[in-house]
Amino acid sequence: MKGKTKKEELRYDLLKLFCYMITSARGCVEEPKLYGPFRLIDSVERIITLLDNEGLADDFLKRERAKIEENKEILMQDEEGFIKFLDELVIDFTKKLKEGAVKKQVTKGAG
Repeated sequence: MKGKTKKEELRYDLLKLFCYMITSARGCVEEPKLYGPFRLIDSVERIITLLDNEGLADDFLKRERAKIEENKEILMQDEEGFIKFLDELVIDFTKKLKEGAVKKQVTKGAG
């Protein structure tokens, strides 16, 4: 987007993401059941990319994005493998969330 400010570029990138998510939601009405989870993790990948473009993605998010890029297409060949991959993502993100909650409590207690 030539000549646009950083805010305008981000706003446009978010609008594209919203369009993708909204059309995905509509597609889920008629598509096979597992396309919904695929589209959700694809959205996560896109959000992490936006964060990375803004310098806000940490090493954890970058690793998870790479894992998503590498594994999201499993759905096309191996539904069980895709579900296992989703389970691994759930574990990764909940562990990270718990670590953050513990750090927050420690910081809160020290203040």
